[in-house]
Amino acid sequence: MELLDHKLKVAPTSALVLLQSRSLYDSGIAGQYYDLLDFGDVRELSSGIQGAWPHFSTVVLYRKRFIRHLLETYLQDGKPVQVCILGAGLDPISLWLLEHHRQAISRIYEVDAVHMPVKSSLYARLLPGEPALHFIQADITDTLHLLDKLRDAGYSTEQPALVIFEGIIHYIPDELFLNTMQAFRTPNKTNVVLMDYLLPEHKVPVAERPVMRDLMARMQHFIGGKMYQYERREIFRLVELLHGDVAGVDSLQDIEFKLNGRNELFYEDGEGFMEMIAFYL
Repeated sequence: MELLDHKLKVAPTSALVLLQSRSLYDSGIAGQYYDLLDFGDVRELSSGIQGAWPHFSTVVLYRKRFIRHLLETYLQDGKPVQVCILGAGLDPISLWLLEHHRQAISRIYEVDAVHMPVKSSLYARLLPGEPALHFIQADITDTLHLLDKLRDAGYSTEQPALVIFEGIIHYIPDELFLNTMQAFRTPNKTNVVLMDYLLPEHKVPVAERPVMRDLMARMQHFIGGKMYQYERREIFRLVELLHGDVAGVDSLQDIEFKLNGRNELFYEDGEGFMEMIAFYL
């Protein structure tokens, strides 16, 4: 495939996040994969955001490290589980999972509307013949077809799944989120969803609000649309509407403490503009 002979241009928002998290992918298969990507289109935006808010890359790293932390928590039950990565983009979390937790995983389903054929080709070069990996080109909000496409790829609604919904809910309204998550509801709540969400301005410390306004304006201009923000009780309400159960929710100060054993940057609820949640579905 001709694209593989050149660095691949990454979808803009995915690239912005991946560029900030380079240090997570500096070795192993994920490091080799990262070297095949071209981030030229977002370097200017990235440096602009970093200049406006020096903690930007730290927050992205904490988000990605905490997803790994949660995955390791839920991959300890012994029986291999399915992993569904919705809005997977070009993030190489699958490579990390296969390198570090292969025995705990039965299959991985990466789902996105773009990049899946190319990503599949890149992965096939790095991990030839890996039977656990499945790539599904689909719009995750097209709920009429999402579950059918997953089933066609081998996904079983009878077996537990970990659903990664990282960096996605800011871009879709709550009704689309609810429709997408309906596909993963189970009678005994055996699935677990891991996700982050952006806080609304009134939940952010007053001193941080000007920076947040600037960042939101930059991002909304960049994507040409609205970004959606939720306070904790609104996220809990969405989980309740799905008949799910909250397993845990963490502010950025909680996340920093759990990852590092101490707080150095974030001390107040709302700092960093983000929280993360795990819920049973």
